Amino acid sequence: MYPKSPFLRNPLVESQILQRNPSQLEELMSWLCKVPTITTYRVNSLRTTVPAFKQKLQEILHERYTQPPKVYEIPSIPEVLCILPTSFSVDMKQKQSDLQREVVVDSCCGAALLRGAHIYAPGVLAMEAGTKINEEVLVYADLAGKCKQGTNIRYDSLDKIFLGVGVVRMQRHQIFGPTMSSTAEPLKGIAVEMIETMSGVPTIGDLSCKEALLQNLPSIVCVRVLNPQPGERVLDMCAAPGNKTTHIAELMGDKGEVIALDKVANKISGMLVKITNLALKSIRAYNFDATKAFCADKEAEDNECLGMPPFAANTFDKILLDAPCSALGNRPLLVGPPNMSQRMLQSYPKVQRKLFSAAVPLLKPNGVLVYSTCTVTEEENEGMVAWVLEKFPQMRLVPATPHLGGIGLEQTALSDVERQYVQRFGQQPKEFEGIPIDTVGFFIAKFIKEY
Repeated sequence: MYPKSPFLRNPLVESQILQRNPSQLEELMSWLCKVPTITTYRVNSLRTTVPAFKQKLQEILHERYTQPPKVYEIPSIPEVLCILPTSFSVDMKQKQSDLQREVVVDSCCGAALLRGAHIYAPGVLAMEAGTKINEEVLVYADLAGKCKQGTNIRYDSLDKIFLGVGVVRMQRHQIFGPTMSSTAEPLKGIAVEMIETMSGVPTIGDLSCKEALLQNLPSIVCVRVLNPQPGERVLDMCAAPGNKTTHIAELMGDKGEVIALDKVANKISGMLVKITNLALKSIRAYNFDATKAFCADKEAEDNECLGMPPFAANTFDKILLDAPCSALGNRPLLVGPPNMSQRMLQSYPKVQRKLFSAAVPLLKPNGVLVYSTCTVTEEENEGMVAWVLEKFPQMRLVPATPHLGGIGLEQTALSDVERQYVQRFGQQPKEFEGIPIDTVGFFIAKFIKEY
């Protein structure tokens, strides 16, 4: 059996997630059920300085906590600020006995709360009748997905887990809108402000703004591995929601050209809003399927004049291939993805190969390609790297530095040297100044095109 966990596990996902020996699978599933311990912000150096945003963070934490958690920097990634968990200031067991009313959220919202978020109005499934503004409540997650939105009585279930304590900032009729009162439409905003959760991650919500972005550390690392420089031409093949795209532009000093592609139109629309708000001039975003980004005929030559996809061979200095994947590294895994079938899991490597087949000819000789995923499966990570090295002899695997993650899995198609080159953020985190770099599951590999 797995080590005891308050989380509901999905046997289908467990059986698919990694085809390795049972003890390794048990360790992995236990780790995926836990909450990453560090919170990271990426500071926009074009807008502010790290010391200035660090001071802002520390002021917020000092206002909220008697013993505020530590905020620290990582020298190899100077734009990053990390926040450690808090020491508990609320007696959770006592609160569970003292407080009278409960609020219930779904598993997706619950995972976000455990990572420091507050509850926004759309995330509330149930709030007991009579709950008042500014009242402290117990917050639970419905793992079985059986709680109906708008429920006004206490929801009882064996698959309901306690997350923490919050303060109500909206009444029921404000949250649920016309179904509960004459209000024209449900309001947006924070419905319950969390005081503390079982994870100990600081409950400061998302402080993202033009000056800094709340972002998972490995996502920041992978752009640092790409190391974009001012004046270069860079392709971000699967760019939405655009956080890595804007990071690329920031590291380039907004000088050069960043082409961002995504095949989902409304995602590109959201990216364009983000790019405009940040006033970044170097990014051009297109609604385009990146598997078709390479074109060898005259169409590519004509498009080259306009800078539009598809593109001709040897067009880009650097390419980021942050590929669509099974996303099984997203922690905490309160429940497995309900629609994750064996067929779906096997579809991702096929798409990833198509993307590589388009990316390799687009890359200039001596150009750099960084491949990343937010999953833990061997086939999408070490297996994909091995496939690239066999399929494209012009591609050479090189160390993915700065190297804050662990090394690749043993007993894969990669050699011991190649395992050292890739980065796998997993259940055995490296330490920085004695602090474990505990993050979501992630994988990074870096290639150079030799000819």
